[in-house]
Amino acid sequence: MLLAIKTPEDLDIPKVLAIYRSDSLENCQGMFPEEPTPEAALARYEAGYTAFMQNEFFARPGRLWMVETADGLWASALRLLPFEGPNTWKVEALATHPDHRRQGYAARLLTDTIRYLEENHGEITLLSDVGKRNAASLQAHLRGGFVREKETWTEDGETTGRRCTMAYRSSR
Repeated sequence: MLLAIKTPEDLDIPKVLAIYRSDSLENCQGMFPEEPTPEAALARYEAGYTAFMQNEFFARPGRLWMVETADGLWASALRLLPFEGPNTWKVEALATHPDHRRQGYAARLLTDTIRYLEENHGEITLLSDVGKRNAASLQAHLRGGFVREKETWTEDGETTGRRCTMAYRSSR
């Protein structure tokens, strides 16, 4: 079942953090090398991310968290940001909880998000930058109705490497 979350009060932060925890643990030590343990780095990262979710993310209009649930549990999530052009959104931070990976939840989340946006906004465009080596995310996007649009190289400290811009455009 799809949840469209529009306010910080409706966002269950512990459930969001659980979805991203394994990826966060993998990345946060590089972000906070001064921390003595991986757990300390994770705690620092999650505190900052919590503040971002509560205070910054929803401060701009039109931003949404989309969550796919499985038996009441939060299985997969993504962020949507209004982007350049009418009815255009940028997909960010698509992730699936480790207990629900390889079961189609990310593709279902993308498909359900498309359906939700089309029902509420008509014709839409979604754009998502995916690491070229992230085979699982590339496949989820393709199964979710996206196509590869272009390939780029980025060096921004967090996502350095070859990226694919995946796009979905309504064809009504």
